[in-house]
Amino acid sequence: MRHPRIAFLAAAAMIAAAPAFAAIEDGYQPGDAPITSTWFAARSETAQKADRDYVAGMMPHHAGALSMSREYLADAGRSSPLLQALARAIVVNQEFEIGMLNQVSANLDAPPLRLPFGIVLQPVATEGMTQAQGFLRAPAPSSMGYAMGPVSERDVLFAKAMIIHHQAAVEMAQAYHADPAVRNGFLSLMNVDIITDQTQEIALMRQVVSAYPGDASAIAVDPAMVHGMEGMSHGAHATPAPAAEAAPTLQHATPQHAAPAAPAGGHQHHH
Repeated sequence: MRHPRIAFLAAAAMIAAAPAFAAIEDGYQPGDAPITSTWFAARSETAQKADRDYVAGMMPHHAGALSMSREYLADAGRSSPLLQALARAIVVNQEFEIGMLNQVSANLDAPPLRLPFGIVLQPVATEGMTQAQGFLRAPAPSSMGYAMGPVSERDVLFAKAMIIHHQAAVEMAQAYHADPAVRNGFLSLMNVDIITDQTQEIALMRQVVSAYPGDASAIAVDPAMVHGMEGMSHGAHATPAPAAEAAPTLQHATPQHAAPAAPAGGHQHHH
């Protein structure tokens, strides 16, 4: 059994050391040991509520991206090779992110770690799932590897609907960073990925829309095409119903933040 003072010093070092990563779950390395890590943060009921609200919104939102992409890929009216490659990448990557969010939820339900001097740490996430599951991230496609067109009306509908969908995720990620109650460094880093990836994908989808040979502005998106928006809120910030626009954006009460807040919390390896 480890001496209480040693356990305390080890935990203090975990809290003080900020992760050196730019993003989480960077890649699967064949042959490496599948070691996972538990991330901890100072226990706070307010912080846990912020995390639970975030997971409750982002998980069904990601599930909506899966169903939208699968419906599009099954539609005979699809045409753009580039947009189809993007839809396949969305299915692969966001399905994996749902698994990571499930692990966050499980950690939030786990009992806290109680240390000397009244320090209480809460498990908040599990890192290393890429290696544990042998997950290979699908890279975002580009016009260098796939033809942009021909672009059909169904392509424009999917692109417009997914732009609305992605923008909601970006805004929710920004709202999470802006919340002073947040303590979960893993989710903060996950949001760096969400903001970066989905902003780039929005730009790509706008290129597809602009390549449509007809009048793209005349193609209206039925709000029912945008799945998983019901739970998109964080704290007092709620996402309104989407508007059908040529270059759609969502009006949101959350201020825009170009640089995410520095992540908090540490992690501990389990062998």
